Amino acid sequence: MIAEVIIEISHQNIDKVFHYIVPKNLESKVKIGLRVKVPFGKGNKKIRGYIVGFSNNSSIEYEKLKSINNIEDLYPVFDEHMLELAKWMKDYYGARMIDCLKCMMPPFMKITSEKYISINRQIPLEKLKNIIKEYKNKKKYKAQARILSFLMDNNEIPLSEIKKILQISNSSIKSLINKNLIQIKEVDLDKDPYSHIDFKKTKPLIPTHEQKNVIEYIINKLNNAKGEEILLHGITGSGKTEIYLQIIDEVIKLGGQAIVLVPEISLTPQTVERFKNRFGEKVAFTHSKLSYGERFVQWKKAKEGKISVMIGPRSAVFTPFPSLKLIILDEEHETTYKSEISPKYHAKEVAKKRCDMVGGLCLRSSATPSLDSYYEAKQGQISLLTINNRVNNSALPKVDIIDMRKELEAGNRSIFSIKLKEEIQKNLDKKEQVILFLNRRGFSNFVSCRKCGYVLKCKNCNISYTYHAYNNSLQCHYCGDKATVPSVCPQCGSSHIKYFGVGTEKVEEKVKEEFPEARVLRMDLDTAKGKYGHEKILNKFKSMEADILIGTQMIAKGHDFPNVTLVGILAADLTLHIQDFRSAEKTFQLLTQVSGRAGRGNLPGRVLIQTYTPDHYSIQTAKNHDYLSFYNKEINLRQRLNYPPFTHIFSILITGENEKNVISSTYGLMEIMKFFNKKKKFELYGPAPAIISKIKNRYRWRILIKCKDRDLLMQYSFYCINKFNQINQTKGKLDINIQTDIDPLIMV
Repeated sequence: MIAEVIIEISHQNIDKVFHYIVPKNLESKVKIGLRVKVPFGKGNKKIRGYIVGFSNNSSIEYEKLKSINNIEDLYPVFDEHMLELAKWMKDYYGARMIDCLKCMMPPFMKITSEKYISINRQIPLEKLKNIIKEYKNKKKYKAQARILSFLMDNNEIPLSEIKKILQISNSSIKSLINKNLIQIKEVDLDKDPYSHIDFKKTKPLIPTHEQKNVIEYIINKLNNAKGEEILLHGITGSGKTEIYLQIIDEVIKLGGQAIVLVPEISLTPQTVERFKNRFGEKVAFTHSKLSYGERFVQWKKAKEGKISVMIGPRSAVFTPFPSLKLIILDEEHETTYKSEISPKYHAKEVAKKRCDMVGGLCLRSSATPSLDSYYEAKQGQISLLTINNRVNNSALPKVDIIDMRKELEAGNRSIFSIKLKEEIQKNLDKKEQVILFLNRRGFSNFVSCRKCGYVLKCKNCNISYTYHAYNNSLQCHYCGDKATVPSVCPQCGSSHIKYFGVGTEKVEEKVKEEFPEARVLRMDLDTAKGKYGHEKILNKFKSMEADILIGTQMIAKGHDFPNVTLVGILAADLTLHIQDFRSAEKTFQLLTQVSGRAGRGNLPGRVLIQTYTPDHYSIQTAKNHDYLSFYNKEINLRQRLNYPPFTHIFSILITGENEKNVISSTYGLMEIMKFFNKKKKFELYGPAPAIISKIKNRYRWRILIKCKDRDLLMQYSFYCINKFNQINQTKGKLDINIQTDIDPLIMV
């Protein structure tokens, strides 16, 4: 018996099936999907492999074949269905098979218990505070002080997680254990990670007329699904989550299982509460805040059919349900659904493929669908359902645009407009809450005039230049065009021209200066650390322990705070002028989503958008909650400029520690691509530095290729890369790395 094995090494030359003899004592145990240890290479080093099939013969003589050493698991980690999916991903994304298989599994297998660390609560609080104060002043004990401070704010936390968050060694932990200041215990991971919350059973709500129509349509399709795809366009507050709950209830009654994908940032306590209240132990969650062990246990429960619903970020699309009938993508427009590491898959495409394979239904949903999805729906490629009203018939918030150019003319150089300061004070006086949103979703600075709002853009690409502080220059990272930073605005002659940028810490500092009586919370990657970091901040705000919540896109969606009546958007321009042809779309989506946090209760909502470009169509249509007007304007622009969805883009990123090698390699590859593009079937852009041109001492250059035919584009690009690699092998090693991506959503 011969097993076909994929070796756990991600390398182009090893991306193929290897044959191994199955020993007689293992013949009754081997199955597709099992992990095995096999001898590999000249030294017969034991290495992990994955059985992907069996064969009766081999191109290698039987006597020369090596044998499997042993089996690592009691049951397969993937079945034939998931193997078929992995093969599709390998071809569709131009990835290596081992990378496709590994992304389907939890980070670690066989973990059933984990060490948890906590502070010794028997020690008086004042004594602990004094110890922390003493340790902070001694260099030798500073790490121990950080551990104690962190644990004072957290109950129990996995040892592995606190080491990762605080970047500490075992010695500091051991010292605190020996002093009896902290405790460690072994915790059985079979328990629910949310067992600390008291959930109360809820019944389905009576749907509105619009909700009822949507639910009936989807359930009808669900009963007859054959890879059906539906786009649900429902405004903020229209009750999309209740629709999910009622559809999933029907799936469970049919004996099926459902996956609900959410952007990582939207996996809020409120999401957990609503699903747990409705389905109890039938629902499980997986996300990066859980430990590796906890994620493995949830995965195992799904594989064994012990749960019916899995909720999580994009990786949850690989949940090994045996009777999958439904996959929902909530906030389907989010860029976090696209993986940035190999295989660079999009959860939307993988979900569609899985539903095709099992005859299930894929539901995409958003208040601001991606242009690609809405275009598919308008073309009749997928079904389109629309909800235009909020569930409680409350009005959408009133949105006002503040022209920050006029604030500057009036002498106000603060990050807050006069009107926003007045409205915040009104809310504080009325004991109503405020959300201040910083539209900080981008990687590059841009140069703009604070007087007239003019932004310096590339004449070739209609995309803003990126400002490089190190040499005070401007560059287009799409086509490579360069420009000098003008001393005065080319449009109005003002000297108020500078690069744009501000952070959440700065906003918090200014809020406390302007409103010293206000209780302020800040939510970003720095403040929301730990497994329950998001939960603690949001629960404080929900329970009225704070008046103002400051945050980035973490607070833009998925939250329902009835007492929030004012949302202030501080810098609408930050995403509008990032170097990305999707910048207008991302701006409209974020502004619309965060505006939807206001007025969700009985009180009316107000939104103030501060901007230096108040007339831009993305801001004007967001003000009017007018998705269709935005879509029509943007889709026409995309068609004229030949951007997706009217074409496909293939990205090639070349990195290396030697800048000269990286640049020469990029130009060398471009020459090959030009040579094989004599019929001009492909549009070539570059070479140009990547938007972030150097990361961890590795220089980064990029080439972009456009073509309407996705398959032809993939074939051409990889053919040219292979030709380049063949030429390089004859010249000697250049120590560069080539990364590829088809239809990237973010290009840093």
